[in-house]
Amino acid sequence: MPKITTQQLRKRTQASAATAAIKPQTIGAPYVKHGSKPATKGGSADGSRHFGPMFNKDLGQHILINPLVSQGIVDKAHLKQTDTVLEVGPGTGNLTIKILEQAKKVIACEADVRLAAELTKRVQGGPFQHKLEILHGDVMKRDLPFFDVCISNTPYQIS
Repeated sequence: MPKITTQQLRKRTQASAATAAIKPQTIGAPYVKHGSKPATKGGSADGSRHFGPMFNKDLGQHILINPLVSQGIVDKAHLKQTDTVLEVGPGTGNLTIKILEQAKKVIACEADVRLAAELTKRVQGGPFQHKLEILHGDVMKRDLPFFDVCISNTPYQIS
């Protein structure tokens, strides 16, 4: 398997983000302005929160933010332009966007309505909007439509 450097991945990500007008979404440490105090554990130094949506640990939510890991998952799936992909637990869509770039259609099954709304908002008005279908609810308790490949950054609770 060919190796890729972080610099090469950044160039690819910038090129694809420029053509697709979609930037990777990161949820993690807050942005700190130059010269200000560093953020504390619960938010920034001024007490405000800059983390985005709160995650429900009871659902095993964890967000994949490393683009190398996302690209590695997609590469290992060997997707074709004709594939319909089922993604379990898309969260904010960092992996979903990578899949949408290579697959015909993505069926994303998300239990958290808030994260499903974030994902919808992220692709709304973009070139991938028509390629994404979001199913709400527990993937273990519902009938699934036809799909060719299943990709997941599996939530801890169902792994």
